[in-house]
Amino acid sequence: MQRTLPLAKITGPMPSKTTVIRQRLFRKVDQARKSPVIWITGPPGSGKTTLVASYIRNRSLPGIWYQIDAGDADPATFFYYLKLAVDRTAKRRHPSLPLLEDSRGVSP
Repeated sequence: MQRTLPLAKITGPMPSKTTVIRQRLFRKVDQARKSPVIWITGPPGSGKTTLVASYIRNRSLPGIWYQIDAGDADPATFFYYLKLAVDRTAKRRHPSLPLLEDSRGVSP
């Protein structure tokens, strides 16, 4: 059986075993989860990605990782990879997202 490699575009980072669990920041994220969207900002290298990855792992939460790049300016491409990310996370609990097709009915 051939196994496909995960796409970097939709594969989140794996926190190492030595990642420091930031309980104070975790509590802030816990409080912020009452809102539908959480915005985490900071300078490059400040630990935003590590915080989110370790939080999701620590709290055993599902999450979708999506690396946005210039190719996502094309809506069909964006929705194609978003569908892959959702399908990977949903594990068949929910119906799959449909592909966005062009006017000819062709998907990327």
